[in-house]
Amino acid sequence: MVSRRVKDLEYAIRDIAVVAEQVEKSGKKIIHMNIGDPARYDFDTPKYISQALSDSTFSGQNYYVDSLGVRELREEVCKHENEKNSINLEPDDILITAGVTEGIFFILASLLENGNELLIPGPSYPLYINYSRFFDGVPVEYQLEEENDWSPNIEDLRKKITPKTQAILISSPNNPTGVIYDKKSIREILDLAGEHDLIVLSDEIYDQIVFEKEYTCPATLSKDIPLIGLNGFSKAHMATGWRLGYMYFHDPYGKLKELKEGIEKIARSRLCANSNAQFAAIEALKNPGPHTKSMVRKLKERRDYSYKRLRQMEGFHCINAEGTFYLFPRIELEEFKKWKNDKEFVIDLLKYTGVCAVYGSGFGFYGKKHVRFTFLPDLPTLETAYNYLEDFLKKSI
Repeated sequence: MVSRRVKDLEYAIRDIAVVAEQVEKSGKKIIHMNIGDPARYDFDTPKYISQALSDSTFSGQNYYVDSLGVRELREEVCKHENEKNSINLEPDDILITAGVTEGIFFILASLLENGNELLIPGPSYPLYINYSRFFDGVPVEYQLEEENDWSPNIEDLRKKITPKTQAILISSPNNPTGVIYDKKSIREILDLAGEHDLIVLSDEIYDQIVFEKEYTCPATLSKDIPLIGLNGFSKAHMATGWRLGYMYFHDPYGKLKELKEGIEKIARSRLCANSNAQFAAIEALKNPGPHTKSMVRKLKERRDYSYKRLRQMEGFHCINAEGTFYLFPRIELEEFKKWKNDKEFVIDLLKYTGVCAVYGSGFGFYGKKHVRFTFLPDLPTLETAYNYLEDFLKKSI
């Protein structure tokens, strides 16, 4: 007997990897452009951070730590966020999690039930959809307008607020589109939240992986609106497998007190996040190093190349990414008679070329007819992948 909540779970990013494993067993070489994991490519975890992890375990710090996080790490995260975003957090406003994924789980478990709604950008990271449903909530997508460079459609968001709405999610830079919300859009969303007495959630895991456009943290503009930020060490510090993230509570007037206490109860029930990774993360924050800026420089070159290639392909329409390491082109399925939807296209592409991408419908309603490619691979690998893709498209028209 399996519960409904488990039967309904889908996660396109990993589900396509299962298909890739099957294709690989047939002898086909796979080019992975599906998972946003820098450490899988040529972005190595900085040695001094790895050394700090090693030092932690060999010095005997292999025990359970505070369920809310090692105090010194919470102090460093607090300092980091305050300096970066000009906000005023205290260490007790920080909770250390096993990646942003656990943070999402904690928040939605504490916030949703009985059909209550979470407003999320569409397209959106699949876990917001999955976990909303898992906790008997309803994910409601507000449109990111492709014809407006994936900017949030504020009027659409306004129309979708109901008495059941609990919170609004800002995901900037956005996975999968790569859009960075501008200040005007953020202010309008915050105003709507204030008008309807809603919480704002802010997914900021890609906040340091930005290119030409300036990134604005929503908490910087949120004077009296309660906001929970989500961030971590996976992307900017290239330590995805360490599973270390954090959330912060920007709550000037104490409106999040009860919700925060509920989240802390869940944190205590799961004991703690990885202790050694927490001690290593202290070193990462105290001595930031040049690795993130170096990573962004390499990614920009790869983004520019990827964008150029995808734009040149007949049957594809692509908006450039302002942040993250993803491009999310639309495939003009009307020009092809071979595929009914984006999932069929992605699976066929994988089987015939070995290029593994993610079908856009896995990111919600507004992701349909799209494909997410990561541009994390090096340039020679990207060139090979796009050559395969271009040839595949030409043969399919």
